[in-house]
Amino acid sequence: MPRSDTVFILQQALTASVPLGTAGLGELVAERAGIINVGLEGLMLIGCIAAYVGAHAAGTAAGGAAGIAAAALASMALAAVFAFMTVWWRTDQIVTGTAINLLAAGLSTTLWAYLEPRMAELPIGTGFERHPLGALANIPIVGPILFDQYALFYVLVVALLLVGLVLSRTRLGLILRALGEAPDACDAMGIDVRWWRTGAVVFTGLCAGVAGSYLSIMRDHQFAPNMTGGQGFLVLALVIFGRWRIGGLIAGCVFFGAVENLQQFLQSSESFRLFLQAHVGIERLPYQYFKMLPYLAALVALGAFARGRAGPACLGQPWPTGER
Repeated sequence: MPRSDTVFILQQALTASVPLGTAGLGELVAERAGIINVGLEGLMLIGCIAAYVGAHAAGTAAGGAAGIAAAALASMALAAVFAFMTVWWRTDQIVTGTAINLLAAGLSTTLWAYLEPRMAELPIGTGFERHPLGALANIPIVGPILFDQYALFYVLVVALLLVGLVLSRTRLGLILRALGEAPDACDAMGIDVRWWRTGAVVFTGLCAGVAGSYLSIMRDHQFAPNMTGGQGFLVLALVIFGRWRIGGLIAGCVFFGAVENLQQFLQSSESFRLFLQAHVGIERLPYQYFKMLPYLAALVALGAFARGRAGPACLGQPWPTGER
């Protein structure tokens, strides 16, 4: 593969990893606090449509910022519903998360059927574009990969470093980790377990909404029903793959971003088409085979690397464990 193709794939791998890492950051915090949010796909989808509508309403000048704000607020509101059901009413987290996904899919599709005839496609200037970092972007090989990205990429890098530091080095991080390992001990120390867990879930909504806004107004400049395409479920796998650590999450996001862009490259590669024709006897593979590559890689990676640790001891368990 030519060097230019390799650089392009690696650059796009980091670009594709942004929504995964953004949503994964919130999910990691929630799971460390003992809550597994299977409704992440729905939160991202609501973020997608809210961002598009918000950006369209604000217009070209402030569309990007308005879209992100709308996405964050909408997803945080839906995450608060999830928190109310699971943290305060102690409903099953898996079932409730599945219900959130179904609600988001139906609601976004219905809203879009009403809104689409009334909305034109967003102009390119409405979303945030790539922001090369001056001379750094001109460094051979490394420059285009690391320093010619969307602004959200740089924000995500800082956020990942800060959250990793908070979780491992601060009292706040100690409380969050204790919520997932020993909530009874937290309660005995005077920590309000329910409110802390609610805050962690709402933070997940914030991150998922921003991730959704990236998909609709920064990457595609359009909305389509179910445009998340299972990325929320992939994020759940990435948190497990990364063993509930920031470093593992980063590695997983970059890896699956690379797989995602490799499949896009292979779909359009003339040399790959000639290889198939010469060695397999077919000219093209159906595009569905390429689209499944990231999810197939997720299954293989989980089976190969995600063994030996079951996550926080109280992950997914309602609290308190006795009567309400």
